[in-house]
Amino acid sequence: MRVAIVNTLYPPTNVGGAERSVAVLAEALAATGDEVHVIALDDIKAASIEVVTGVTVHRLPHGNLYWPFADDRPGLAGRIGWQAKDRGMAAVTADVRKLLQDLRPDVLHTNNLTGFGSGVIPIARDLCIPVIHTLRDFSLLCARASLFRSGKDCKARCLSCRVLTGPRMKAARDVQIVVGNSEYMVTRHRAEGLFGKTPARTIFSAVPGISAASADAGEASSPTLRIGFLGAVKPEKGIEELLEACRSLPASGWTLTIGGKGDGGYVNALKARHAGLPIMWSGFVAADRFYEEVDLVVIPSIWPEPMPRVLIEAIAHGLPVFVSDAGGAPEVAALHAGATVYPRRDTQRLGELLAASIRERPARVAPDMAIVEKFGTGRLVAEYREAYRDAIAEFCDA
Repeated sequence: MRVAIVNTLYPPTNVGGAERSVAVLAEALAATGDEVHVIALDDIKAASIEVVTGVTVHRLPHGNLYWPFADDRPGLAGRIGWQAKDRGMAAVTADVRKLLQDLRPDVLHTNNLTGFGSGVIPIARDLCIPVIHTLRDFSLLCARASLFRSGKDCKARCLSCRVLTGPRMKAARDVQIVVGNSEYMVTRHRAEGLFGKTPARTIFSAVPGISAASADAGEASSPTLRIGFLGAVKPEKGIEELLEACRSLPASGWTLTIGGKGDGGYVNALKARHAGLPIMWSGFVAADRFYEEVDLVVIPSIWPEPMPRVLIEAIAHGLPVFVSDAGGAPEVAALHAGATVYPRRDTQRLGELLAASIRERPARVAPDMAIVEKFGTGRLVAEYREAYRDAIAEFCDA
């Protein structure tokens, strides 16, 4: 099968877990016989093409006012201008059309579409290409892709989001199959009136190489509990709640490693505020190395995170995990004996869990075969191939 996958970013251009999950799927499909093309955006002057681990990657210049993933945040006027250009036919629309005309894939698989405007799905419709869409963020509903603003969930979509995302929602109604990376994602979109009549399913992300022997199970070797946080250092990720919980811990017997980048001014303010704590600010760090060097992972998100990839990766490494009940995370946490779900923002409860772990030192637990099958790439490929076939059938029946 010839598959075209569209996602805003693709490794090595990384911001979060979505592009890692897309790459795992693309490489697994290619490794098992499919012809896979990925179309992604980058901060480049001219289009490029390369083959990465069997996947043909087409990178397009973003063509908007600025690269939205740069460290420097533009002013309000610039952000409004960027959103206005992304609302309709983006600068890359013609490039995407040309690629799809040349590739003629059996199916188009769209994911995060920030920067692509609202034109990708209508192009596929015009070219008679069936579309499956995976919900990995809220960009169809929210200009910030988060349904989260000023430290609070958006109970209702604001006027600006309704205006800016209206064309995206209209275009998305043409997909044949919608997939959530958690059941929560499908439910949340349907609550906003999207995909109510579209066939839907949940497909969890996968971790390459997961096996019952992939985790170094047993007692922790370090006398100090090594707590880990991996992700973007942003308020919505719950980093402030985690640091506040750590202030209640004993003066010794633990360390916290923070792997990830954030706005320089924000990170420096956090460092100054918590200077007396045993914290290592590691910046960007390779995920596998991070999991080898910690004893426990905390995922303290306060926004409705669709499905933190860190949770799945931590499970694959057999690590104990404390994860907030925000978004779709509880669905996967329920499958892991080493996962504990706590109420988001509850710094007292998180502090109690961490203090208990300092005393009791929970050990790694190797994944059982049910976990291996649930989060292996074999299952991922089988479920997506079935979704692709169903999308083609839905398109042909329409």
